[in-house]
Amino acid sequence: MGDILIPSLMVGDCSHSLCVRVSRLWEFLDPQDDSRLLHTDLVLLDEEGNNMHAQVYPPLCQQFSALLDEGGVYNLKYFLVRKANRFYKPVENCNMITFTKWTTVEVVLQIPPAFLVCTYNLTPIEQLQPRVDYKEYFTDVLGVVSVISHVSSLRTRGRQAEVMKRSVTISNARDTGPTVDVVLWGERATTFPAEQIHRDSGSSPQIIIFVGTLVRSYADNVSLSGGSSCKWYINAPVSEVNALRTSAETNHHPVIWDQGKATAEGTVIAVPEHKKLKDIKYLHPFENKKKEWLVIVKTLKIDRSWWYNACKNALGQPNHTVTHTSAPIVPVTALDRLPQEVQDIPHR
Repeated sequence: MGDILIPSLMVGDCSHSLCVRVSRLWEFLDPQDDSRLLHTDLVLLDEEGNNMHAQVYPPLCQQFSALLDEGGVYNLKYFLVRKANRFYKPVENCNMITFTKWTTVEVVLQIPPAFLVCTYNLTPIEQLQPRVDYKEYFTDVLGVVSVISHVSSLRTRGRQAEVMKRSVTISNARDTGPTVDVVLWGERATTFPAEQIHRDSGSSPQIIIFVGTLVRSYADNVSLSGGSSCKWYINAPVSEVNALRTSAETNHHPVIWDQGKATAEGTVIAVPEHKKLKDIKYLHPFENKKKEWLVIVKTLKIDRSWWYNACKNALGQPNHTVTHTSAPIVPVTALDRLPQEVQDIPHR
């Protein structure tokens, strides 16, 4: 085992051996480019249950992803301790760990039976409203599963590819009590064991702890968003789950499939494809007349007079500068008319 515990870590380089379990492990990808890995995140637990957030940054992510598995126990050495991130902290600790190229990882084979597997800080469902758009910490919640939707595909503005989505409704087991939808995205939606939970709910309540979620509000309805940082523990052998099960068993109902929600969520919202100006500059204007793209443009400061021939508001008038940073664009020539969205861009 290690020779130091998490509470003893001080900001700076650490050469001591720290024995921890990787309670959670996930990759954080660029929201605009799913192929770009920004960092790998871990929630670490020591043998006394103390927790800490850790991160690995490129180009070290691939190196350590081959050495670390979620649930494994390791001795870590030669890492950096620094102040915790300002936003989206998964655990309450003012410090965190950053892996370096010198960090060593040693697998622990003899694991004490009492070594904890999970860590969480539960927020009751009825207290979620004040945490809407709360950024400092992720939100952990406990509930009995009542409704599950099938996986559906969705395309939203800001994303150029379809994303998978699934909703899981949980409650505090009281008929008149509050419920909340946990919306799982991407890989979290497809790997959620919905069929197993639906099947097992025929004989007993299915109680889940969701960790690493964000509280959102849409049309005055509070929901939880579960992306890559989200993880779940089903019927975990912990006191909070046991207590909720006792109250849920007196009025148990099997989980139902929400067919209507799945159908509604399956609607794809069409958005323009993202292009660069060089990609559309020489396209045939007649063959691409009704096509639309999303182009990000920058405001330019030009010292000499100019105007854009295709803009009727600016034609022949110098010193007109587009002030918007983005707009739907179609290929145009000097004789083409711009779509209404572009015509409405204010000039100065």
